[in-house]
Amino acid sequence: MTDQPTISVVIPVKNEAAGIAACLDGILSQTVPVQEILVIDSGSTDGTQEIVRGYDLARLLEIEPTEFNHGDTRNLGVQETSGELILFTVGDARPVDDRWIERLQSGFLSDDVAAVGGIQIVAHDPRNNPLEWYRPVSEPVRSVHRFGSAAEFDAADSATKQSACVIDDVTSMYRRAFLEAIPFRRAVYGEDMLICVDALRAGHALVRDPAACVFHYHLQNYRTTLQRTVAVSLMRHDLFGTTSGTPVSQPVREAVRLMREPSLTLRQKVQWWRNQRQCFRGMMDGIALFEKARSEGASALAALHEEYLGSPPIPVKRGQVNTA
Repeated sequence: MTDQPTISVVIPVKNEAAGIAACLDGILSQTVPVQEILVIDSGSTDGTQEIVRGYDLARLLEIEPTEFNHGDTRNLGVQETSGELILFTVGDARPVDDRWIERLQSGFLSDDVAAVGGIQIVAHDPRNNPLEWYRPVSEPVRSVHRFGSAAEFDAADSATKQSACVIDDVTSMYRRAFLEAIPFRRAVYGEDMLICVDALRAGHALVRDPAACVFHYHLQNYRTTLQRTVAVSLMRHDLFGTTSGTPVSQPVREAVRLMREPSLTLRQKVQWWRNQRQCFRGMMDGIALFEKARSEGASALAALHEEYLGSPPIPVKRGQVNTA
């Protein structure tokens, strides 16, 4: 193909008035233009729709909140657009620079590449946890992941399979032909992890380019960390057979890092340290819940599945540090 492929953007949103303009402005300022932007809104009440309607290239598609799930809603986006490549992001993410789309597109190195994923990074902003601020220590390196067949994927060890699932739908680009042949599964959480498994088992390749960055951050607290830990543990157990690791508590090291950050007030440093300890406790309690269910067998895991994967974990929106 000598001509550049056409690109459609699909953005599922709900109550993203605070970030959707920066998201759309970032897309429209890229070195590679897109032919259309479809924003799928599932019941915003904060004025998100009005902001989207102010962009000529953006089309708003409204669905009922009860119709939303991460898999089917993205499949709807595929059906409602026409680009040869489909870029997925979310309403509170924004490109780090004007080459984000260019980098994702350039990752289609061979015909068997189904999708290219970038990474989320946390901006140096006092409203974001400073312990998560992006501090790269090396140049980003693109990686390619493929297996010859479903049997080869299934025979690989758990760590290898998990590390090959590199697509993150906060910053991802797919071939339309692939998504028409292998659509997203209905999923309230982790649709990108699921489609990675389906792609790799079908013999497709996946590419990760950590230079294709977007700023994206969700404030975590005890509750959200516990929910996310249980949900991720369940999915990884189902898909890869992995068990939970044991996170290391580093309260002193974290306190020193915070105290050395000159841009924060003492009050902010104390708040973020307390928040980090709450999140660590949520992680440990989430692991304990998962491991208890795993030790009790299939029925206990099924009950935990229903409780934690019956509906998606709801992130905390931007605001004050909340340790509840």
